[in-house]
Amino acid sequence: MKQTWYQSEGSKPAELRTILHLPYTLMNLSFLTIGFGMAGMQRWDVYTWIMLAYFLGLGIAAHSFDQLPGMGSSYVKHLTPKELWMIGLPALCVAVVIGAYWMIELCAWHLLWIIPLQSFFVWAYPNAKFAGGFFHDDGWFAVSFGFIPVMAGFYINTLSLNPMFIPWAVTAFMISLIEITLSRYVRTVRKDSPDANLYLVKPELALKILCLMSYALAMSVILWS
Repeated sequence: MKQTWYQSEGSKPAELRTILHLPYTLMNLSFLTIGFGMAGMQRWDVYTWIMLAYFLGLGIAAHSFDQLPGMGSSYVKHLTPKELWMIGLPALCVAVVIGAYWMIELCAWHLLWIIPLQSFFVWAYPNAKFAGGFFHDDGWFAVSFGFIPVMAGFYINTLSLNPMFIPWAVTAFMISLIEITLSRYVRTVRKDSPDANLYLVKPELALKILCLMSYALAMSVILWS
């Protein structure tokens, strides 16, 4: 039985599409967009490149690392650990280079700490063995997936350390916490119950609505900024 409603199976390309977790990756990019847009978009070129960096870092690298043996998830049967490393590590490196380039280009030396912070969670959250699994936790997921992208988007866009981003970042944190809680529940039911589909219609509908809500919030912030 599939572990999630968007899972594809049977080949390496199908597994790659699955581990991208596109509905949730787009949610993460929506939080980054909210951070960028809440103070008015200063430069669309910077926004576009940082969006790419986040897609590479969280959408590809973190999700590839998550499938390595001993990590948090097991969606893959055809992709080997070596292939997962070959997908994830270059993606993370390119993401770091993009982020560092724009920090230097914008003379935002005071914001360089954002890059190692977000990169740390790309590895630490999926790793159920790192630090005794301390960071493999729903709360830390919500911090790295929701709170930090809003903060990073706001800081990179405004080049300031103004804390006005915090209410939106807390909102993203709570949305992320709801998403991971529901996702874990759905995966558990799918794994343990032979009649899973009878019980998951509404929880999975709630997950889809949560994704759409995040996209709508991001669009609203951009359009009204």
